[in-house]
Amino acid sequence: MNNFWITVTHTTAKRLKSKAFMWSTIIMSVIVIGLMNIGTIVDLFSGDDEKEKSTIAIVSDTVNNEIVELLVSFKEGEFNYIHYRDGDLNSAKTAAENNEYDYVLALSGDNLNLEAELFGAGTNFMLSQQVRMDVQRIKETVVTNKLGLNEEELAMIYNPINFRELPLSENGTVQTEESHMQSYWMVYGLVFAIYMIIILFGSMIATEVATEKSSRVMELIVSSVNPVTQMFGKIIGIGLSGIVNLLILLVASYVGYIISGATYLRTLFSDVIDISLLGYAFLLIVLGYLLYGGVAAMLGALVSRAEEVNQAIQPLIFLAMIAFFVSIFGLNVPDASYITVLSYIPFFTPQLLFLRMGMTTVPTWEILIILTVLMISVILINILAARIYKGGVLMYGKFSFKDGMKQALRLGKREK
Repeated sequence: MNNFWITVTHTTAKRLKSKAFMWSTIIMSVIVIGLMNIGTIVDLFSGDDEKEKSTIAIVSDTVNNEIVELLVSFKEGEFNYIHYRDGDLNSAKTAAENNEYDYVLALSGDNLNLEAELFGAGTNFMLSQQVRMDVQRIKETVVTNKLGLNEEELAMIYNPINFRELPLSENGTVQTEESHMQSYWMVYGLVFAIYMIIILFGSMIATEVATEKSSRVMELIVSSVNPVTQMFGKIIGIGLSGIVNLLILLVASYVGYIISGATYLRTLFSDVIDISLLGYAFLLIVLGYLLYGGVAAMLGALVSRAEEVNQAIQPLIFLAMIAFFVSIFGLNVPDASYITVLSYIPFFTPQLLFLRMGMTTVPTWEILIILTVLMISVILINILAARIYKGGVLMYGKFSFKDGMKQALRLGKREK
């Protein structure tokens, strides 16, 4: 047991003291602080000048003069509307091409069948939608004025209905749009976090093992430390360094939050993040790390050079990527049958079970069954990985997944 903690301490300290870890942590912390103050930074470089409104020349027939006049007098919007009186539509478009106007708006038809066409180079979807809303709002004003409707009658038309969704049973629950979006973004963030932790730290474990083999340091370590003890020590040690990295980034996030002077952190924890799910998220991250970490250590032991690590861990990365993309697609259909089935597969469980728990109602008995399957899989896979690791650290030569595993198992049986 003493050798185990020595390995854990050595691995953690080596990772924390490495220049790559220090510089990557510093750079990530600066980026996090910068992103949390991006508004202030943009304002600092943009100056105090207000953004000038885009000008839109309106070309219209006499039927729509009232709509044109109201658009021209509408100063609260994002555009400056100007009634073009110097020619037809073609001449207005020519003037816009000569940078006299930014856009040209052509109105035709009567109030019942009003048609609007917006001309402009690089017109984007959001801009055209804003112009459409302005024209629609002005048209409604003109029509209601012609109908002679008073304020009370207008309120009857535009006043929204009171709509509520209630459960059938007394103890039942329904998901509102607000709660859906809260769950959506929390699940999205944590699913992405699980994916990154699995990919990054799994690669670190495999690289650590392969580097020691390629430098022949492994031969000295194996002579004094049991390979299995060494393997689990490395997994735990790199996991602890990852926790330190995460804590530093959390501190950087809080520093950025304090500097920004924002107040959204309280809203984030009260309205967006479901505290009850964080415990499950932590458990699934730990189990997922141990599952993928054991396989990564095994694959790292099968290669003789650090350059071969990427080739060796490709199947593991593909599994993690498949689980991630299935989770992203599953955010819109969390109750789909394929999501339910795949959540029972251990390599997909960390992301898909959390997706289901965050977006749907999963029975307690089903959660316990899936977690039990995952825990048993972690134990069995790590036992197999330890046996292969024990023989793999003694192997040198060209990497071969199938033959390497067979040879490592044979060598592992001889080593006691």
